[in-house]
Amino acid sequence: MKCVVKTAAGSGKLALWDKPVPIPGDGEILVKVKAAAICGTDVHIRAWNEWSARRMTPPVTIGHEFCGEVVELGKNVRGARVGDRVSAESHIPCGVCPDCRMGNRHVCRHTGLVGVTRDGGFADYIAIPAELAYVADDAVDYRTLAILEPFGQAVHAVMDYPVAGKTVAVVGCGPIGVMCVMVARRAGAGRIIAVEPNPLRGRQALERGSDNLVNPLETDPVEAVMALTGGVGVDIAIEMSGSVAAEEQATRYIRPEGKFVVAGLPSQPFTFDLAELAYKGITIHGAAARLLYETWEQIDALLKQGMDLSGIVTHELPLAEYETGLDLMEQGKCGKCLLLP
Repeated sequence: MKCVVKTAAGSGKLALWDKPVPIPGDGEILVKVKAAAICGTDVHIRAWNEWSARRMTPPVTIGHEFCGEVVELGKNVRGARVGDRVSAESHIPCGVCPDCRMGNRHVCRHTGLVGVTRDGGFADYIAIPAELAYVADDAVDYRTLAILEPFGQAVHAVMDYPVAGKTVAVVGCGPIGVMCVMVARRAGAGRIIAVEPNPLRGRQALERGSDNLVNPLETDPVEAVMALTGGVGVDIAIEMSGSVAAEEQATRYIRPEGKFVVAGLPSQPFTFDLAELAYKGITIHGAAARLLYETWEQIDALLKQGMDLSGIVTHELPLAEYETGLDLMEQGKCGKCLLLP
């Protein structure tokens, strides 16, 4: 089978390899990949940033956002059948550490990662633990199935605190940020302010439910958000940009006793005035990936209520054109880009 492999440590080092089709082990399923979505993490793996270098031992097939059809079962598989159409969770908690045993599997410190610590979905086939699979209704198309893993990040971030009737800022409107806008709108947010410098992505946020757009390259975002809220500030800021400057700015336009949900991953240390947060009573909460598996139940409910994610996908490319897809993501010239084996 064909697969995209991080062949060695260092910048670049990606290649299209031929590998044997994997054999599903005990408790695993073999999935024929129909579509795989490119994530910012895949861009970081190509660049070989510090996060990648600490977690990966090449060669590894990359890609952790994907969907497909179950074509083979290993031994002792429950909950999946041959012919099922599936998306999948990408984090594999150990299940036995204190965090897992307390029900906090989403922050397991021994988590395995599809496409990072084990072979991923930029391939014709992938073997995964059956418990990771989300079995979808026939009505859910493959474009949507392929992006349910990142959609779950948006669902987790927005659902951290009640947003109904609240003023919400979504900071960074890449694909997941735009999905945050959509979930916040569906959950009844009173006003949604998108903070995004990329015109394409800002327009997508407005089209999918944001009431206002603040471009931090054109105006001071703190002044703009405070003006839009009558000097009060936002109830909840959801940080998806990974920008240190944007994160610091958000701490200044969150209202007293407001909430700051951080899901974007900055490449540098984040500094802010802790005294200001203390005086204002602001709560900061990291929204790590998805709650396992509560978020997937919420995803299922939103899809059944008619949540339409089709517009998030803007490009579809053959698997062999993975470099073009990675370039589009790195340059902010796409929503979600799918690779089609």
